[in-house]
Amino acid sequence: MSDSRPPRSALFGLLLLSAATLLLEVALTRVLSVAFWYHVAFMVVSTALFGFGFAGVVLSLRKEAQQIPARLVALAAAATPWAFAGGYALFNRIPVEPFSLGTDRSQWLWLPLGYLAIAAPFFLAGIAVSGLLTRHARQIHRLYLFDLIGAGAGSLLVLSLLPIAGGSGTVIAAAALAAAGAALVSLEASNGLAVGCAASTLALAALVPWAESLIPLRISRDKIGGGGVPMQRILEDKRANLFTAWNSLSRTDVIEARGGRLVLIDAGTAVTRLAHPEGPVASLAATEDEEGFFVRARPQAQVLVVGSGGGREVLLSLRNGARKVVAVEINPAINALVKQRMADYSGRLYDDPRVEVITDEARSFLRRSTERFELISCPHTISNAAMASGSLSLAESYLLTREAFADYLDHLAPDGVLFMTRPEAHLPRLFATARAALEVRGETDLANRVIAYKQKGSSAFYAGFALSRRPLPQALLADFAKNLEKAGLEPLYLPGMVAAEPYRSLASAARIEEVPLPFAAILEPATDDQPFFNQRVPLSKLSWSDLSGAFSRGNQARMALEDRPIAEAALVVLLAQAALLALFFIVVPLLVFRRRSLAGGGQLRTLLAFAGLGFGYIVVEVGFIQRLSLYLGKPALVFAVALGTLLVSSGIGSAISPRLFASRPPWMACAAAGLAALAMGIVARPILAATLALPEPARVLVAVAVLVPAGLAMGLPFPTLVRQLEATRPERIPWAWGVNGFASVVGSVGAVVLGMAFGYTAVFAAGVLAYAAAAMATWGRIS
Repeated sequence: MSDSRPPRSALFGLLLLSAATLLLEVALTRVLSVAFWYHVAFMVVSTALFGFGFAGVVLSLRKEAQQIPARLVALAAAATPWAFAGGYALFNRIPVEPFSLGTDRSQWLWLPLGYLAIAAPFFLAGIAVSGLLTRHARQIHRLYLFDLIGAGAGSLLVLSLLPIAGGSGTVIAAAALAAAGAALVSLEASNGLAVGCAASTLALAALVPWAESLIPLRISRDKIGGGGVPMQRILEDKRANLFTAWNSLSRTDVIEARGGRLVLIDAGTAVTRLAHPEGPVASLAATEDEEGFFVRARPQAQVLVVGSGGGREVLLSLRNGARKVVAVEINPAINALVKQRMADYSGRLYDDPRVEVITDEARSFLRRSTERFELISCPHTISNAAMASGSLSLAESYLLTREAFADYLDHLAPDGVLFMTRPEAHLPRLFATARAALEVRGETDLANRVIAYKQKGSSAFYAGFALSRRPLPQALLADFAKNLEKAGLEPLYLPGMVAAEPYRSLASAARIEEVPLPFAAILEPATDDQPFFNQRVPLSKLSWSDLSGAFSRGNQARMALEDRPIAEAALVVLLAQAALLALFFIVVPLLVFRRRSLAGGGQLRTLLAFAGLGFGYIVVEVGFIQRLSLYLGKPALVFAVALGTLLVSSGIGSAISPRLFASRPPWMACAAAGLAALAMGIVARPILAATLALPEPARVLVAVAVLVPAGLAMGLPFPTLVRQLEATRPERIPWAWGVNGFASVVGSVGAVVLGMAFGYTAVFAAGVLAYAAAAMATWGRIS
């Protein structure tokens, strides 16, 4: 093994490489969410971790696995930034279409090539990082400190770089950062190589402002706009595309369309219309409009619009006589459009003294608000969006849980109404959620307090749902029925007037879960612990046709998301893929190659120990992100605080690990990590609930205080176990790094599967059990 003490240049080079790698991972996740649909972005997370893990396995198969030459590390580091840029450019040239695998045979070639283009930069970065860890294993606590602090810095950088540089620009900025890290790492092997990397840093940094035009993002052909026009063509039309901006939540485009300007979120994954007082919205005060009905029915109403988007519903409420409108929108880019860049087009709507604009997650806002509203309006709040956590969660919606309905009811005036528009396929679960929320309050008269309607025809994308705080008067229902008739809409359930099946049974049947439905839907309410309202069927009931059909949707994938288990099927397939890759690339080297690096005893203990650490860390991380999602509200803030705090505090834990565990058995470090995660997971809920009303800066400090103890303890086991391997089987260190990475691959997807099936409490418990398994595997000396 080489000298044990790494030069400072290597430490700071490792920090920059780690920052660049996490920056690339999150940037690619955001970019793929634009190019495809949100759940396809899981491919980045799993592929990145796969590349890192495979690098460790490859190094372990060398004849002298413990002797990693400095030049090999330097060459891998020097190639990494160009793999960042080249892999991204290549991916945008490969016609990958995941939803056409079942109908287009060429996709069986393009998809693996797409994976390779994404995996290559992470593989090379993994060679450099794993090589450094192996070369200087006796100082693993210092290396791991710089590695994790770098990753924490990368998680913060993405928040500031995406709005400035855009998607492609952030990828190239990550490449420039990796080149700077490579220059420092290369000093240990070659001054000439270091100079070349420094030149690469300058060259790549100079390309950042031009990256969006040099490497344009390829939008999937399966994303189509109005009239079946490919979204790529719409967005490339300079006359129609008026404005483009990026942030950590979305790419936002404003396009000129027939009937007004549309705001496209992530290239059409979601669409909202900009308010325009002189446009089609001018007619929205007409009496036949069903959306404004409940404002007109309550003169001088105070209205809350959840997901106010481009301001259409805000203008609608004002035109129908609202006294005050509170507009809550989670995406700051959209609010900035209405209030600033498109303010004249929107008639200075958000300057109206009757309008209060809030940039926040609506549930988080409601938990801190004491206001009551005559109408709470949730207009088609559909995103199928992952939280901003590196796509570690899928299609969560805290706006549609049982607890959310309870919050809405608590903030309604005595005669107030909750009004939602959703696809027809979502109506049964809305009924089930409303029933559950009322039952918690000791109320059982849903049948007299609910309304449902839809567009005429089958499988309507537009349908409406209303829930009143009190039984609805017959006169009001009769007026509403007239509005529906004039608007050409079909009533499905109006108390005492219309009771079509299955809605009659959904409103009054003794056992709602036994009500037969004409389409796939879950008749259990989503909860804050299982916030997957858009889930169509339980994972245990997915059929082979569901799995195969998910990849045969082509340009119908977007609509199929609303009434077919597309996201669930894609997730299960991805989990199976991750597990197979992990087994093949870990077990094959172990059982087939039988090189010296894996010869001798103790392989299973090493496998279990490092797999437990990899799986446990990422699963607990997901659990904490979920705990903080409502507390902090803004997804970007949740991501920065949760991920940044855990990574940095874990780095500090690594730095102090020799002082705490130099003479103690390593199982104690694993146990300490699991116990600390468990303890902070338990105390987090009452602490967060008691401090929810605090101002945002104070809530950030509370969140950091909750995360730091767990992060410190979770940083202890890995360096402790590596130091023990260094003393017994140093050649096995790269393989252990690979095992850790592959377990993270499975954990990143498995956490979501567990969350959908059993809830996030179970996810957290799984992380703690993984640490317990690592502790048992290290009961004694691993070798």
